[in-house]
Amino acid sequence: MSMNSAAAETTGRKTWRRRRRRRAFSEINVTPLVDVMLVLLVIFIVTAPSMKEGVDVELPHASGTPGGGPAPSVFTITIDAAGKVYVSGKTLELSEIETNLPALLKGHENETVSLKADSNARQGTMVKVYAALRLAGIRKINFPVAGKN
Repeated sequence: MSMNSAAAETTGRKTWRRRRRRRAFSEINVTPLVDVMLVLLVIFIVTAPSMKEGVDVELPHASGTPGGGPAPSVFTITIDAAGKVYVSGKTLELSEIETNLPALLKGHENETVSLKADSNARQGTMVKVYAALRLAGIRKINFPVAGKN
């Protein structure tokens, strides 16, 4: 019996020594990467429509020749059909135009400002915004219009 136990001990040691060590797994698991990219793609698809700049307005139609391209403008002031004025992501009421608009445009007196007005907007609102622009020192005012009907 002693021989059997000695043989078992030697065999146990030999098998322990002969075991192969695990090699490093050299392949990259791309499943988590694909999952993250799909989530980012869905987030981008959902948020992209809300990233558009400005307010939708129906510009008045006018005849004439088109300009040499869009004028470089720092600010776009938009007046919708309800008479609300939008400047740099802020909404101004009619009573706030004369006080707040010059403060928002301070330091941009030599730049072009686009005044987009809905075709159904009241003329009084446009005149009030135009007067506030002139008081703020803005001399270059762009009035975008749609083409012919």
